[in-house]
Amino acid sequence: MRIFVDVILNNNSMGKIKVLLVEDLSYVEIALKERLNDLGFDVVGILPQPELVKGFLESNKADIVITDLFISKSYSGIKMANEVMQKYNIPVILVNGEDNIESSVLKNASAYAMFIKPLKDIDLAYTINAACLVDIDAETKQKTTNDKSKLYIFVRADYRLNKIRVSDIYYLEAKKDYVTIHTSDNVYTVHATMKEMERILPSELFIRTHRSYIVNLDKIFSIKYPDILIEHKMKTIQIGGLYRKELFNKINVV
Repeated sequence: MRIFVDVILNNNSMGKIKVLLVEDLSYVEIALKERLNDLGFDVVGILPQPELVKGFLESNKADIVITDLFISKSYSGIKMANEVMQKYNIPVILVNGEDNIESSVLKNASAYAMFIKPLKDIDLAYTINAACLVDIDAETKQKTTNDKSKLYIFVRADYRLNKIRVSDIYYLEAKKDYVTIHTSDNVYTVHATMKEMERILPSELFIRTHRSYIVNLDKIFSIKYPDILIEHKMKTIQIGGLYRKELFNKINVV
C-alpha cells in the first residue's frame, strides 16, 4: 500500500493554511474550492481577475495564491505572481489548461510551482504545504524545530491522516521519485525529494549522510566509516564522501 504526505508540517500557530483562488471560470473555482476545503485548507477568497489580487491582500490575509495563467490578458497571472511574491512574500502556484505553453511565456515567471489541469489532490496538497513551510518566519521555524515533541508530519492512509512524530523517524531513503520514511514501527512512502525532506526536518536532529539517505542522529548505534549502523533496525547505511565532514562535525567524539 502506497502512502503519501498530506500535511508536511503542523504548526499550531499557523492554523489552517489560507488560500486565495484567482479563476474566471465559475465551475472550476467552485470545484477547486470544495477540493481544497476537503483537503483541510481555508479558501479565503475567489477573484475573477489577477488585477484584483493586490487590492485583496492589502486588507485580507492569505498564505498562498493559486491562479490561472490568464495568458491572453494584459495583466497576466505570471505578472501578478512575480509582484505578489516580491511585495508580500506570499508563494503563488500557477495553473493552466494547456501543456504546450511557449517557454518564452514562462521564462520570467517566479511562481513557486505550476500545474496543468486537471490537478491531482496529492500534488496540490503537498505543494501548498511545502510552499507555505518555506515562508514560515525564522523565529517561528526555530521555535518549532527546538520543540521536537511537537514536530510531526501527517501521511494519508485508508482515508485518514496518520501522524508520525519526527522523533520516531529512524532514517529516510530515496527511491526514484519517492522517499521512504522508516519509523519505529512502520514504513511510509511519500512523493517527495530528499532536498524537500531536508528542508522540512529539523537540522539539529537529522543529517544527510548519502545522496540516498537522511539519518536521525539520535538513532545512530555506531559508526565505522564508511558505514553507519542504525539502532534497533540494525540497518547499515553508507556515508558518502561529500557528507562525511558535516557528519563528523555534528557528532560529539571523545
